[in-house]
This record gives sequence, structure tokens and C-alpha cells, in this order.
Amino acid sequence: MQSQIDPTQIFIRNWEIYQKVIRENYMKHEELGEAAQKHLQVFIQHSPIKMLDIGCGDAHQISEQLKQLNLSTYTGYDLSEQATQVAEKHFAVFEKKANFQIGRMEQLIKSDHSSYNVIYSSFAIHHLVDDEKEEILKDCYDKLDVGGLFILIDIKRLPGQSIDAYKESYAQWINEDWDALNKDEKNAIIDHLNTCDIPLETQAYIKYAQKAGFNLIEEVNVDSRHALLSFIKN
Repeated sequence: MQSQIDPTQIFIRNWEIYQKVIRENYMKHEELGEAAQKHLQVFIQHSPIKMLDIGCGDAHQISEQLKQLNLSTYTGYDLSEQATQVAEKHFAVFEKKANFQIGRMEQLIKSDHSSYNVIYSSFAIHHLVDDEKEEILKDCYDKLDVGGLFILIDIKRLPGQSIDAYKESYAQWINEDWDALNKDEKNAIIDHLNTCDIPLETQAYIKYAQKAGFNLIEEVNVDSRHALLSFIKN
């Protein structure tokens, strides 16, 4: 069972709205990016980065972060051709080190014959149903080199919180606090929330990752709704 609405269409309709969300830092992209960068800077002391980005979208934030690092190759998966066209422009400075694959992330990773030493995913895996989340974390483990780093950034439910309660709380927060968005823009984000988002508690992600073979490095809860998890494959 998949989400009711294709997230590709959500990207096309909401891309400009999402840029506002990022600029206003409502979803803590700044803090989450800083936490990710800390781990990436430690990693490049040992090896240049061969990164797989699962659900890359327009890849703007990660492209800016990678400019400061030693990048060998970058592969981005996304459903949206429009998103990857924007991402290609952001990666133009990397002189053909980047490539993009269009399709469902849970299918692309199974047909990908490359290996990576960093796998990164930001606000994407929550679109999958729980069995698919568990499966894609197994696939991430298989595609990662020994000693490799897996960074997962995503929305999260509080312990014991139902999905319905999560969505109600998040929608209320959007309506009350996201002042840079007008009513129609807020409604578009809430529509995405209600039709595409299936968040987990962070402990469920950790359980799936550890079952796959990962060891947890750090859990960073920047607020009650957004988190970063970093793992290593020993």
C-alpha cells in the first residue's frame, strides 16, 4: 500500500512554498544541516565522499554542504524529474561528479550496482509505509561500504503518539506559527502532510537500522518534530 498522492505532483505544486519553509527554518533545516555537516567533516578525514542521496529533491542544501568537503561522487534518487533538473544546476560546479536517477527510491536502490561510503536521506523516507522503511534501511546497509556513514533526517512522532495525533498537532503548528505562508500555502503543506506523511518515532527507525546491522552514532532531536540519526556500518 502506497501513499494516496504521488509526491512528484506535490513537488511540482509546492516547490516555491517549500523554499519559504526552508528560508524561515520552520523544519529546522539549518540545525539539521549543521548536525549532518559535523559528521561529514569527521568522515572526510578518512576518505573522499561517495554519496547516495535518497529522495534528493532539488538537492540545494546538500550541494552547498558538499562544496566544503572532499566529494568523489554523488548520486541522487528522486521521483520528480523537475526536482532533479533543479538539482543538476546546483551540482554544476562539481564537474560531472553528480548523477541523478528518477524513480521510486525503494526500487532504485535495489537495482543500483554501485557502492557508497555515505548514504544520506533528508525528509524522504517517511513517505514509505513501515515495511518499506524497514526494507530500505536493509538496502542502505547492503549498499554501504564497511565503515560507511548513514545519515537520516526526518520528521518524527513522539513516543506513543498516533499518526492522527501527530498530523493534528503538526497542522495546528503550521496554522498558528508559520506566519510567512498565506492560507492557501499552509493548506497545501497540510494537504501534503495528510496524504503523504507516515512518520515514525525515532526509536522505531533506530530499531530498523540496528536490525539491519547498523550501529547508532548519534540521535539529534532539534525539536519535538524533527530529528537526525547517524549510523555506522562496522
